[in-house]
Amino acid sequence: MPKLVLSMDGLVLKEMPLGKERTTIGRKPDNDIQIDNLAISGHHAVITCITNDAFLEDRNSTNGTYLNGQPVKKHVLRNNDVVELGKYKIKFLADASKPGLSASEMIETAALASFEMPGTATDVPAPPAGPAPRETQIISAAARQAVAQAEAAAASARRQAGSVSSRCSVAPTPGASCSSPSR
Repeated sequence: MPKLVLSMDGLVLKEMPLGKERTTIGRKPDNDIQIDNLAISGHHAVITCITNDAFLEDRNSTNGTYLNGQPVKKHVLRNNDVVELGKYKIKFLADASKPGLSASEMIETAALASFEMPGTATDVPAPPAGPAPRETQIISAAARQAVAQAEAAAASARRQAGSVSSRCSVAPTPGASCSSPSR
């Protein structure tokens, strides 16, 4: 039977078997998997199991549903897929009875690196994902601020150079200053 492993920041919070045909995920208490966090919509997503297949569907959530880092509306789940809802991750394990990592091994692995899908020879680079993580936005904001400060300093230097040349009929020599003759 397939199961879901809910984690946040590399720590496993809960393991849930997918025993129902339809499993709802969201912030409201009527969901099968309730995640009490404002980044999660009231009825965020649903996983539907039909025979041996499981389908993930975003239910028009505010912040979106991501599968292996890519935004999705509806997608078939494969073994070891990672669903991202806000800062929470839900790993899909197609057959929990097959040998694999235990919950404690998953914690140790997740502490070393985030869940990743191994690449194959047929993988094609994916287009950039939707909004970047919050840390990237902070770094980008700091980079934008540094660029803005550098541009402001360069503009100030150009203004100062322009004011010197406007007072001089010829370019000043190093150490010399130009001023208008006093009358």
